[in-house]
Amino acid sequence: MYVKIRMDGALGIGRATEGLGEITIGYGEAHMIAAALEKLAQTARNYKQVYHKTTNIGGGNRVEFERDEDGTIAISGDKQRYLCTEHEVRELAEMLKHLPPVQVAPASDYVQKMPPQGGMCLVVKNGGKTAPIKITEAALLKIAMLSSMESRFYEESMDLAGRKIGVKRSSDLKWQVIVDDNPINFTAYEVEALVTGLHNGVLDVLMDLVKSMGSDDIADIRIKSQIQRIEQDVTKIVADHANGRDLVRTVTRMAKRILASNEDADSRTNGFIELCKHVYSGVERPFVGPVLQLISSVFVVER
Repeated sequence: MYVKIRMDGALGIGRATEGLGEITIGYGEAHMIAAALEKLAQTARNYKQVYHKTTNIGGGNRVEFERDEDGTIAISGDKQRYLCTEHEVRELAEMLKHLPPVQVAPASDYVQKMPPQGGMCLVVKNGGKTAPIKITEAALLKIAMLSSMESRFYEESMDLAGRKIGVKRSSDLKWQVIVDDNPINFTAYEVEALVTGLHNGVLDVLMDLVKSMGSDDIADIRIKSQIQRIEQDVTKIVADHANGRDLVRTVTRMAKRILASNEDADSRTNGFIELCKHVYSGVERPFVGPVLQLISSVFVVER
């Protein structure tokens, strides 16, 4: 089996393949895959583990490790399947554990939380340039970045409540995030950390809101009050529009899941990103800006 660091910064794992016909994972996931491989090699038979990738780069979202009763070992993912010996599995784990370093700033260096002001609560930064963004913009930027990572060329311009947010990927594997005509450059080795930073930034802001609700006996009342506010404000935005009731129901239902007291941080974050995605992609255009503006205000605690 081979391991390579691709030009786009991702890791490829394969055997006798050319191009991108291989199992593809993020550079930061190498240690997790190595640990799964070591577990696979140590288990005599009847073993199966599924590793869920942090992105769908490579076309799939998971890698499967399996050892049958007869001792056959298989590693599968991204429409590829490799049969291996125990020695090959251990060797592959060692290669993944000793990759050469790639100079990439930590995710937090690209996206940082800022004191909320006028809806702005996060800052995207790189190469000495910075741009404040809203939580809704961070969510949609993450989706755009993930989509761009699956391409050779990508360009998108989003009008989000009057703000212009853009993503460009050129054919030479360079990215730009453009916020109101302010371009910030990223390389292929930096985009995964940027995506992680956007996700964690949304998570941090949402957790500030959850913490502000408290954990006392009346926390549920505060949550219900916030959901009721969202329902009422979305109703005002759509007024008597023909499809307005469906939008109100959908936004309210998704907001309940995001704010539910029994949800974990990642589930809230993924739910919020799905809410922003639904509004931006599936709602009639005149309502997109006002609803996103509402979401960026009610899900952020401004002290």
